[in-house]
Amino acid sequence: MNADTTTTTANAQPRGASTAEARKRSWRPAKIHRVADLSPRAHVAFVAVIVALALLPLLSAAIVLSQGWRPSGDNALIGLRAQDVLHGHLPLVGQPSTGENFGSGIESSHPGPIEFYLIAPFVLLMGASVGLAVGAAAINSAALVGIGWLAMRRGGIELMLVATVAATLLSRSLGGNFLHDPVSSNIGALMALCLLFASWSIIAGDLRTMPVFVFVGTFTLQDHLTYLGTGAPVILVAIVIGTWWIRRTFQRSTDSSWLRSQLWSSVAIAAVLWLPVLLDQLLGSHNITSILQTFTTSKGESAGRGVGFAAGRVAEALAPWPIFSRRVAPLGWLHTPATHEWITGYLVLLAVVAFGIFFFRLRRTDLTAMVAVVVVAAGSGFATAMKLPEGAAVKAANLRWMWTVSAFAWIALVWLVWKVLPVLWKEVLGVPSLVFGSTAVVVAMAAVVSSSDLSTDRDGAIAKDTTTLIANVEREVPEGRYRVKYAGGSVVLSIGPALVHDLEGRGDDLYLDIGPFNRAYGDHRTYSDQEIDGTLLVTAEADAEYPEGTRLVGRQRFRVNSEDERLTTVRVYLVDDAP
Repeated sequence: MNADTTTTTANAQPRGASTAEARKRSWRPAKIHRVADLSPRAHVAFVAVIVALALLPLLSAAIVLSQGWRPSGDNALIGLRAQDVLHGHLPLVGQPSTGENFGSGIESSHPGPIEFYLIAPFVLLMGASVGLAVGAAAINSAALVGIGWLAMRRGGIELMLVATVAATLLSRSLGGNFLHDPVSSNIGALMALCLLFASWSIIAGDLRTMPVFVFVGTFTLQDHLTYLGTGAPVILVAIVIGTWWIRRTFQRSTDSSWLRSQLWSSVAIAAVLWLPVLLDQLLGSHNITSILQTFTTSKGESAGRGVGFAAGRVAEALAPWPIFSRRVAPLGWLHTPATHEWITGYLVLLAVVAFGIFFFRLRRTDLTAMVAVVVVAAGSGFATAMKLPEGAAVKAANLRWMWTVSAFAWIALVWLVWKVLPVLWKEVLGVPSLVFGSTAVVVAMAAVVSSSDLSTDRDGAIAKDTTTLIANVEREVPEGRYRVKYAGGSVVLSIGPALVHDLEGRGDDLYLDIGPFNRAYGDHRTYSDQEIDGTLLVTAEADAEYPEGTRLVGRQRFRVNSEDERLTTVRVYLVDDAP
């Protein structure tokens, strides 16, 4: 049977067939809306939406780059790892996580290094800073395009428009700077939403999307622990039901060569993308084992916030106005849900479940699969929220699943309501709905672009001063081999990585005392008595006596953020301690 078969209702069953057999025969792969089948007008609309989605993150990156964006802190560390890919120091795991705070006490990293490998070509072609921002934007462009294409495939232009509105509102909620931010907790959000659409496609029997499902699922699982915890159950359900569809197709189809091609392509993609993770597990740090211990071990006060907290997060995510449609500060803290949010949030979830039961009884594969994704995603988000420790539990960056689950659940609710409307109502509401949706997309995209600004970007407030400080250091310090040490406040943890990032970019060899705070630099930068030309001390401490031979090579005053009235002075010293 061809996977593009478009039956969605039960077929007549032979007389005498058992009820179980009749049910088995009634489920068919969901209808597929292919681009080739679109009318000329719909095809133009499809192309316009796809182009707009692709350009949105790139425009965000272009705006801040023109204003002087540069990587600092975590972004600079990600840039270093992308450069490692180009220089042969191939990363096997992602950036260090805070998993030890979840009760295990065991250090772990985010599962995989896929982001570093995807950004590396942009760094090679465009340079260390521009390539990093554009590479991150390109990843988000691919996610947005994937959301639009998969939504069109599931429900035509109408659903594509609904999904586009939701995706742009989600981007507006987190701010335009989020679209070019390489940091793991941000760059995985749109891919996680794309994963829900890809999983929906597989569960609905659209097996031609398997390679997309494998790629998007791999990125989501490898990028950040929060997406691993919420994405893995959805992927597992999709794999189980997808395997059932595969077996059924092989049994019933007279020509399954297309399916074999899709399977082999998917296996090849998975093998390549998961090879670094496998090598680390077998020969390296055994990071997957550490992650499993993180999710399965609970100790004392770090055991997690519990059921009540998790239930509140689900309510806050879904209650009108849902969290994906509300503006939230990039590093903000979530609030305690009010009574009306508890009630309306769970009414939304119950409404989606009720629609799911209704369409399950009608054997509507596409809509039943959609509800299944909502339920599993909300349940997995609930489970991971229970595990969050006290300090991390109310910070938005640790609960990105709230945005993706919220967006997909509301897309599902709108689409399910639309599907039960009488034909006459659809004809009456069709044109106004398209006009309203198109206007909402334009307004939301304009809001996203207008919120892209260096002054509100991660470390944007210190970008200009960081560039000035590093330029002074590069002028005073000859190219060579140096040990780097840090001292002082948190601002040093932003400036230090930026300095290392830029000095390596010009050709220096740098080494650090790799420990709990510095393991993000990679083992090959560990200082172990190598021959060096001196030590660079980056410090925010007050003036102090330094040994003879110490020379000040850079000094700059920083205002860490726009609300901070106090200036912090960062100094860089060159310590002549070479043998």
